Amino acid sequence: MKVRVYNIGGITQEYSLDLQKGVTTYEAPNAYGKTSLVRALVSLLTSSIKAEDLLNVFADSGYIEVYLDNKEYYRRIKRVKNGLYEEKNLIMDDDRALLLTYFSPENRLVTQILSGDGNIEWFISATSKINELRAKKDELSKLLNAEMLARDELQKKYNNIKEIQTKIRAIDEEIEKLEKERENSSNIVAKTTHTITITRQNKINEILNKIKVKKDELANLELALKKIEEEIQSKENRVSPEVKAQLQKELNEINERLKLRTNDRTELEIELKVLERVLEEVEESDKQHLDTCNVCGSKVDPSIWKVRMEIISRELREKTSLLDSLRNEIIGLQKRKEEIELRLKELETMENEIAKLKAKREELINRIGSVKFQIDDLERQRRETEERFSRSESLTGAIITPDDTANLIKRIEELRKKREEYEYELQLLGVPSSILEELKEKEEHIEQLQKQVDELQVEYIRRLTRARDEFTRISNQLLKRFEFDMEAEIDSNYRLVVRRRGVLIDIKKLSSSERTTLALILVLSALRAYFKTPYFIIDESAMTFDQKRFNRLLEYLAEVADYVIITKSNENTEIKTIPAKQLEVSS
Repeated sequence: MKVRVYNIGGITQEYSLDLQKGVTTYEAPNAYGKTSLVRALVSLLTSSIKAEDLLNVFADSGYIEVYLDNKEYYRRIKRVKNGLYEEKNLIMDDDRALLLTYFSPENRLVTQILSGDGNIEWFISATSKINELRAKKDELSKLLNAEMLARDELQKKYNNIKEIQTKIRAIDEEIEKLEKERENSSNIVAKTTHTITITRQNKINEILNKIKVKKDELANLELALKKIEEEIQSKENRVSPEVKAQLQKELNEINERLKLRTNDRTELEIELKVLERVLEEVEESDKQHLDTCNVCGSKVDPSIWKVRMEIISRELREKTSLLDSLRNEIIGLQKRKEEIELRLKELETMENEIAKLKAKREELINRIGSVKFQIDDLERQRRETEERFSRSESLTGAIITPDDTANLIKRIEELRKKREEYEYELQLLGVPSSILEELKEKEEHIEQLQKQVDELQVEYIRRLTRARDEFTRISNQLLKRFEFDMEAEIDSNYRLVVRRRGVLIDIKKLSSSERTTLALILVLSALRAYFKTPYFIIDESAMTFDQKRFNRLLEYLAEVADYVIITKSNENTEIKTIPAKQLEVSS
């Protein structure tokens, strides 16, 4: 594995490192860049280490390049006007690499275990990727709570509607009773009877006028709904999923071609600079009539310099022409990319417009339902009023005084005014049947969400329990392999429990060396069961093993990672490598 690092953290000059499979010890003084090198290597395993955390604050560009198994992986960062631009090709992109590829005092698990906190559910969940299941469950739980709140609001609204309808019916019954009292007056003066008849007829006319207004409103709403539906249909016909998918596919292909052409351009620019430098050397040699080449060191007939200059110049012209072609092709690709992105943005804008139109359509549908309900109610009032007219013509009753009649009329008008207020509230709340249907849909959705949440919780606990048992099994195998006089297990609350010769020991009472060992055992268990890494890095300052155990640790690490790197602080810089085969022999 070949490593090249430049302007990353504290490494401000290009640093190259060749690693053999096996164990490599990297010794260097403090502040020499060991941490920067380690962070650079870990950053090729996870994008959670951001570009701004890697590039040296005073540098305009930097890179991390690793050649592994005949493949190139890299993170190349440039500082531009509005921030940082990065090209990257990672070995993997897994956040678990932060926990499972670098063992040091800064490791989150090491810090926690050293503090005496044995709650490691998060570690088991994260390293076995069960946390993704839990995150999905939590997301569904939030959605479930939101739906339940919406359901409660709808139920409250529906209850209010039913309560108001009950009040309206009570008012109608009281008005009808009062009307009957007036109609049952037997000895009413003809003039009074005529006045009452006109009043009632006026009431019918008033209801008919309201019906007409509502029908006109209904016609306008239905016309508006038709126009919106036509507009939605028109826009949906213009937004084709196939076209969008084709554009996205073309955009991805252009991005890939741009990436390839940009790399070609960079390599060609480097070749041109090398050729220009060589040409300068040859021209200088020709001027001085040298018989030795400054580039390759071989003996040269001075007469040959001009031939070499012509060859290099011709190659320069050819590569310059090729570079111009590449640049023109890149410009063309970028222009097409901008066109496609603009088109995709237009499609997205149209989709947003369609969503807004659909929301407006739903609003119109609700308003249409409300107006129809009001028309039906007015028709019912008209029928009831006409029926009362029919009955009043045949009714006779006791004589009432003008004052009695006035009080009845006043009370009836008060009740009608109150009824209109209730009708207005009812109009604001909406159509009962529509709300009841929405309530039913909410209940069904809540039931589905609750079922999904329960299933995810059961699956989470099942998988977490299985992972806990796996961690316990592997951890005790490793403790036995490294000859530690203790046993570890993870209890039902997912806390780390340690026993020595059957006696329970509080983690806080263990030595820092033993606590560090437990953290390392957990990391190694995760590596064995759930995570494959090309390299594993240890900061020796975190280790307190004797040499025998340390050698066994290195032997074990060579089984789970091809490259094991140990960083040590030393006054001198030295790199030592024990190949994997030699490590097996020495073991």
